[in-house]
Amino acid sequence: MAEPPRVTSDSSGGPARGKRSASRTAAPTSRIGRGGAGGRRTTPSAPVSTTTSRPPESSGTRVKRRRRVASAEVSPKSTTGDELELDDGPARGSELFLVDGNNLAYRAFFALPEELATSDGQPTGALLGFANMLFKLLADYKPKGVAVAWDSRPTHRRETAEAADIIYKDGRKPMPDLLREQFPHFRPIVEAFGYRNLEFEGWEADDVIATIATRADTAGVKTTVVSTDRDAFQLCSGNVSLMMTPRGVADVQVYTPDRVFARYGVRPDQVPDFIGLKGDSSDNIPGVPGIGDKTAGELIARYGSVEGVIEHASELTPARSKNITENVEQARVSRDLATMRRDLDIDCDPAALVLSPPDRSELREIFRRFEFRNLLGRVDELEEAIPSAAPVAAAGYSVAWHGGDVRIEGRVGFAAHGDHAAVATELGVTVGPRPARVEGDLIVHDAKAARANATDDTLLAAYLIEPGRSTYALEDLGAEYGVEVVPEPEADEETAALVRAAELPRRLIGPMLERLEERGATSLYRNVELPLTRVLTDMERAGVKIDTYRMGEITARLSERVTELEESAYTLAGEEFMLGSTQQVAKILFEKLELPAGRKGKTGYSTDAKVLRGLRGRHDIVPVIEEWRELSKLVNTYLVPLPALIDDADGRLHTTINQTVASTGRLSTTNPNLQAIPVRTDLGRQIRSAFIAEDGHKLMSADYSQIELRILAHVSGEPKLREAFERGDDIHRATAAEVLGKDPNNLTTAERSIAKMINFGIIYGISAFGLADNLEIPVGEAQTYIDAYLARFPHVQAFIARTIEEATRDGYVTSLLGRRRPVPEIRAQNRQTRSLGERYAVNFVMQGSNADIIKVAMINIQERLRNEGRGARLVLTVHDELLLEVPDNEVSAVKELVRAEMCGAFALDPPLAVDVGVGDNWADAK
Repeated sequence: MAEPPRVTSDSSGGPARGKRSASRTAAPTSRIGRGGAGGRRTTPSAPVSTTTSRPPESSGTRVKRRRRVASAEVSPKSTTGDELELDDGPARGSELFLVDGNNLAYRAFFALPEELATSDGQPTGALLGFANMLFKLLADYKPKGVAVAWDSRPTHRRETAEAADIIYKDGRKPMPDLLREQFPHFRPIVEAFGYRNLEFEGWEADDVIATIATRADTAGVKTTVVSTDRDAFQLCSGNVSLMMTPRGVADVQVYTPDRVFARYGVRPDQVPDFIGLKGDSSDNIPGVPGIGDKTAGELIARYGSVEGVIEHASELTPARSKNITENVEQARVSRDLATMRRDLDIDCDPAALVLSPPDRSELREIFRRFEFRNLLGRVDELEEAIPSAAPVAAAGYSVAWHGGDVRIEGRVGFAAHGDHAAVATELGVTVGPRPARVEGDLIVHDAKAARANATDDTLLAAYLIEPGRSTYALEDLGAEYGVEVVPEPEADEETAALVRAAELPRRLIGPMLERLEERGATSLYRNVELPLTRVLTDMERAGVKIDTYRMGEITARLSERVTELEESAYTLAGEEFMLGSTQQVAKILFEKLELPAGRKGKTGYSTDAKVLRGLRGRHDIVPVIEEWRELSKLVNTYLVPLPALIDDADGRLHTTINQTVASTGRLSTTNPNLQAIPVRTDLGRQIRSAFIAEDGHKLMSADYSQIELRILAHVSGEPKLREAFERGDDIHRATAAEVLGKDPNNLTTAERSIAKMINFGIIYGISAFGLADNLEIPVGEAQTYIDAYLARFPHVQAFIARTIEEATRDGYVTSLLGRRRPVPEIRAQNRQTRSLGERYAVNFVMQGSNADIIKVAMINIQERLRNEGRGARLVLTVHDELLLEVPDNEVSAVKELVRAEMCGAFALDPPLAVDVGVGDNWADAK
């Protein structure tokens, strides 16, 4: 069977198709009952009957009673879908749903508040309504196939209109900006649901739908069309119904031929004639001037068609007759424009539009990205609509060992909790006491937590596949991949959890490895992330020794300083207030002290760091508040909780190193967060001085020198940067000389600082506004610096442009070692969101590559230390720095070992450089 066409990437979404709901056109007073079957038009050129309309076969539509009015002739009455009390019964059991994508997108946009947006401001209202409808189709109706048709440039119908001097659809307003910004995301949502996107050049969605619906009707396939376009009523037949949602997803009205007649008093095949007389302002179809819904319904009901009305025009009132005879051609063209094409020569067999299983993983990612929390929580409901892999019962479990070491042959799932462990094979799951050591090809979820030397780790695989997720819960992954494990009924809760924790990774790893291969991430998974897990496990076990007395002194001194700052703030304000309350601080600054107010948000005026920085010099209280915030945060979130985290048995701090948190691939630490320690400040040095070496050892700090700028030089190929690094120049001084056109020896400290800010600003995608804010200079001057930088370093400018272009094309950006980071923001219509995506893309090349390189260095250092039988060990990693604890007699050798492995982790041009220091404590080692 023919494969349906692939959608084209037209971000504009084609011509607008959001029409108003069908007008409340009159219906005849004659009772709905059995009568002659309404003829169905099979091609646009089929002749139109001129006989009086008769209702089609009844299916029990109920009309609310209305007071009958005596009249000389039977005329249609105005009946709405609500008055007909329509339900969705006719759509139940439909095998195929055909959705007008543009129409649904517009309907969703106008049905929901424009204010709906993500936390970072990306509009989502239309996307939410659209996704809700697609979800409803699958969850409520369980069809065999769903296709979403999209408008392309409507050349054929436009040519017909222009021949009659009608500018087809010219009356439509341009697509709203907020909708245009959301349009690129509709088609990926369709694909994630397992539906088909359809688009054929030169044809509108309704023509595509009409053709496919007609083919399905001929084949006897029960079909439902989803659209609020009035012209879609003409598609209703014995096998085809029309679903409308006049007030959103919850309000569904489904039309059949008899329901169309009940509402308008015309048969479905007469709908084009009806529109031919009354026109359709949403498509700029003129109709006949002066004829509205009621008159059009009366005339078509009486004479059967536009041609019948023209033929009998002399029987009408003189004014009406004149009106029609003067607009004969316009009526005919209007009818033709309203007639859907059912005979397009398109390669699309309705039988080929079968559903693919919903990509639950992709749907969860989409719903997370757009913050559709309700839909996110309902993804599992889709399993009932399209069954995935059948649930597999764990084929029994038994207690098979009694402690000690265990050797397991083959690839098996492994999980441990407390004193028990489980091993999953193809034959079943074995549960027993936790062995002292397990050897074999183990598949686990979170090898670091399991303290297992794993062959595969589904947590790491999921992280590389979707680096932007907040969590990678095993049960969630099982649901997303359609894998379910059902422990035997007699299993207690703990045993059942162990069974699932062992069996799920065993069954998940196959499809996950396929996804890694598709993304080109297999090498990163095998050669970096998996071996790094063992390094991090050893580091967490080792920990670092803390001088608790020294740390206590620092905490007491800083706490005392916090109290002093509070008293000073009270004195300067003339009253006591809560320095931790932004509202109270704002009241003091902007009301009592009458300082110029900053940005005002929902909770009042902002007092963030940027606002306070702008108030410096205006009042002595400002630097007091700034220092209080810095110190109180450090004391309360870091120093005070720290003693409780120190192991009483060894006096060492065993921090948790997070491998699967940052989408850039960077490592982070918690309990405590060591990144919170200030860098290059006296306060930071004081805290680091409490991190000490064991007796007979030294702490060794190894820090990459300007690694991200070196990566920038490498990926851009900028010769001036490369040469400056190779000469060993001060890179910021060299940059200042280039940008300012001055001799490096004659530069001031302030000029070097400007260059340093520009260097790092380029890496992080800083704007002229950001640079101006950081340097406290006018925006114009900041832009001049940036322009001068890019002019003097054209290869950097070319790299930035190239990276943005590739990220826009691919939707992701890649590090030097193959790590991918999705950048959906870069395709946004909103300029601010798009600029944010561009900064993410450019920055990730440096930051992601930096993260990968330091990971490779850690693996190689650990391996060499082990192979050479060294007593030195890695104990911490913070930012670009590694901290080792080294026996006194190994310092010299390990220093060279570390430098060699860190510099050799990746062949950069210019080469990597490392600063290595040694001391009794961390501060001295820096």
